[in-house]
Amino acid sequence: MPRPTRYPPHFRADAVARVRRDHRDHPSEWSAIQAVANSLAISAETLRTWVRQAESVNDGQRMNARRQQAEIRRLIRENADLRRALDALRLSEPSNPTTRPSGDRAAPEAAGGSPTRA
Repeated sequence: MPRPTRYPPHFRADAVARVRRDHRDHPSEWSAIQAVANSLAISAETLRTWVRQAESVNDGQRMNARRQQAEIRRLIRENADLRRALDALRLSEPSNPTTRPSGDRAAPEAAGGSPTRA
């Protein structure tokens, strides 16, 4: 079980957001982390850990989004293939459905044979 934290999640998220926002004003990410950590009176190493954790979560979300997009593209291709196959089947059907036999099997008399008894 992970160790409980004394900082609430919204505080952590705000601190990480400040690092990302203030990073442009500093020569490096580490200097931005140090500045934000000093202003919040927390350890710079703690804040660095939060920033890395947030990056890994974002990377996981991006990978999941890529997988979902790939699956959507695959399903679109499969759907198009199935539509083409269905269209081909529809074109190969007779144009007048009344000429087809009504039952699954034709009666033996209609096929020119005689009924047999067992």
